Amino acid sequence: MFFKNILETIAGLASAKNKKIYLVGGFLRDLYLGNPGPDLDFAVSGNAMELAKSVSEILQGVYIPLDRINRVARIVLESGGEKWQIDFSSFKGVSIEEDLSNRDFTINATALELFAYIKLSEDNGDLAARRSARWRWHKQLIDPHGGLADIENKTIRAISNYVFEADPARILRGARLAGKLGFSIKPETLELMKQSHWLLQEVAGERIWAELSAVLALPQSYHWITILDEIGALSELFPLTIKPTSQARSRERVWAHNLKTYDLLEKLCGDPGGELSSTGRAGELGELVRQHLDQSLTTGRRRIQLIKTAALLHDPGQAVTAMNREGQGTFPDHSKAGLKHVSEFARRLRMSKTEEAYLKNVVGSHMDSFSLFKNMPVEPAAIHRFFTKLGQEVTDILLLSLANAAASAAGGEESLDLPGYRAFVGNFLCKYYFEAGTYVHPPALVKGKDLIAALALPPSKKLGVLLDKITEAQVNGQVTNKEEAIAYVAGLLAK
Repeated sequence: MFFKNILETIAGLASAKNKKIYLVGGFLRDLYLGNPGPDLDFAVSGNAMELAKSVSEILQGVYIPLDRINRVARIVLESGGEKWQIDFSSFKGVSIEEDLSNRDFTINATALELFAYIKLSEDNGDLAARRSARWRWHKQLIDPHGGLADIENKTIRAISNYVFEADPARILRGARLAGKLGFSIKPETLELMKQSHWLLQEVAGERIWAELSAVLALPQSYHWITILDEIGALSELFPLTIKPTSQARSRERVWAHNLKTYDLLEKLCGDPGGELSSTGRAGELGELVRQHLDQSLTTGRRRIQLIKTAALLHDPGQAVTAMNREGQGTFPDHSKAGLKHVSEFARRLRMSKTEEAYLKNVVGSHMDSFSLFKNMPVEPAAIHRFFTKLGQEVTDILLLSLANAAASAAGGEESLDLPGYRAFVGNFLCKYYFEAGTYVHPPALVKGKDLIAALALPPSKKLGVLLDKITEAQVNGQVTNKEEAIAYVAGLLAK
């Protein structure tokens, strides 16, 4: 067993180098809960980086130094389809007890000596923590802050009053852990988070985005997003979205709409088939949408996390659009007007160019389908142009647009025909997925060289425009073959 080999190798090397080594952190917590993951955390006396280097050489893993000052390193191991990520950190202090006192939450502040764990596993006959055998742990586990009791009580509790001052990113991590484990956060800990939320301004953008996107990855994250909002954390992350504006539509109303959109979008993404049941192909469509949202957009980040981010950002342009004569806010093109705020947010969190481009496309286009809906009927060529313009984000933009419309309807906009728009979005998604050969990428009738030969045209960018015109005419049913396509272009040129 690869896992057992890992443990025995690490234990042997630690003994040879006369180092004390303990299992700590999330792996130990999850192990006690009965569902350990493939990530191991070790606290080591002395230089942990030196031990990690030796382990990587023997097990032929990838060695990654993480923090040379605090002597933290990671190795990545893979064998027979199993992949393990193992972090080694040097004691923060002179003992394991002092190290645990420098951690974040009590549920992460327990330790089990590696040799003791191997012995417990041999006694139990496996390497997991079966509930019937957990009583054995209490004699072996180092638990100075009552972490086991908090795990049993499903509670997130800060180790000290200075946890968030030492590392403000723990504010987001607390929400993530609570959502992931189904735990609650102690009121005293929530108050500490509230008192320290302003310190998030000092945290590097990469770390903020890593923790925030982990919250967004939760299937039911809305509750924790509202908790973070209530303690003031989101005001440090989305300042341009929720700061007061000079318009009659107040800050609270705009931000409340964003949060409602987020809530409805998360429910829609969780059960797309249920929301789009009127299409008649709800089961197939729902599965295709779920697969799309589960795609990796960048390493470690999926579309579902980015579309939720777009929901929180989708109306920043309402703060910069014009006022009408009566002094009330009008938002004719707010989705485009707010794109500079989206870019500022993405750069503050050090997002990748791919993530920034995604957010700008989705936020900037989330009203486009609604504009088509208001001007129905929509000719096939317009549907094709819509799909071509939005590219791989068609599904994302339609989902956000529907959630936005539902949030507006919930806010009292009575003129909105929400059932009609829901059917409209479902129809567009069906065309995108089930009639792609007609609306997305119809077969080409001619190529540029055909137009050059038949109409004596010089090579130029104009050929691309003409080919696009042919495709739109083809989608509308005006041309069906090569000869008709060339004649159609000849007619355009004659005009």
